[in-house]
Amino acid sequence: MKIPEIKLGDMAIKLAEVGAALGLPNLDPTSGTIFLTSADGAVGHRVASRLLNAGYPNLRIGVTDRDKFEDFNKLGAELADFDWMDETTYAKALVGVKSVFCATPNVRLWHAQFPLFLKACDAAGVKHYVKVSFYNAREKNDVFSQVPSVRAHCLCDELLVSGQYFNTTYTILQATHFMSNPLIQQGYNLRANEAPATFYGASAGKGVNYVSPDDVAEVAVRVLLCPKDHKNKEYTLTGPSAITDQQVASLLSDHLKKPIMFVDQPLHTFADGERMGGDAEWMVDDLVAMEKVKATGVEETLASNDIEKICGHPPDNFEDYLQHTEFMTAAEVN
Repeated sequence: MKIPEIKLGDMAIKLAEVGAALGLPNLDPTSGTIFLTSADGAVGHRVASRLLNAGYPNLRIGVTDRDKFEDFNKLGAELADFDWMDETTYAKALVGVKSVFCATPNVRLWHAQFPLFLKACDAAGVKHYVKVSFYNAREKNDVFSQVPSVRAHCLCDELLVSGQYFNTTYTILQATHFMSNPLIQQGYNLRANEAPATFYGASAGKGVNYVSPDDVAEVAVRVLLCPKDHKNKEYTLTGPSAITDQQVASLLSDHLKKPIMFVDQPLHTFADGERMGGDAEWMVDDLVAMEKVKATGVEETLASNDIEKICGHPPDNFEDYLQHTEFMTAAEVN
């Protein structure tokens, strides 16, 4: 489906309806086409769902498999052939785009493509770029800098801020661990294994700050539809407080209606188990580094009020996230 052209006056009326649906008055009538680099991750899926369910008429989603996103297409999204690792797909996908929402691609060396994509956005006349990043990514001497993906975010965030390749406005959403991670990473085994099922980690009993992907998506939508209010801003998006993975296991037990036991492993044991699971080495390295950060306890006092400032409500806790099943991706429910 190709997005039909809408006259400016009609667009203003349509945006008023979208704003009413989302509780956002005074949306920019020239906001134009929004391009999502992906809609299969926890946040990208929710951003697309929020925009489409509110009736936003100009949403384009980058896809490598059109059949996978047919439901979004039926709701009014335009699907564009787009492969993050193939720069020849960039220009066509970005034609007429005014805003870009970029979530982290789940591919090795994705950050090496980032300058090329920024150049393509600049050439296409994109006016605003919204990027999901990780908490404290640009603090090079911080404990989080031990994580390969966080270092990659640091490089990309600094390129975006510098204006070297893309000299217009941006918003960076620095989120902590998503509450969806346990279900996406271990949910299949938790559902499939006989009770008691086992949730593995290496967080050494320390508190971890998890943020709801629903909250991150709500912030992203507000930024995309009111970009002038968030010009060249960096926001820190956290949950309301830290929670131990033992507590997460208890909440997952209630959610899945079966006993789930958290096993807090030594880091090397956790790493060996992840490698035996068949994931690529670069993915294992990242997961292990994240567990190492959790075990430092650095997140036990971590909190930000940016979600409340932007959305007008406090961030969801883990119970809230688990109750919002209608927004979950297939990876979170299967």
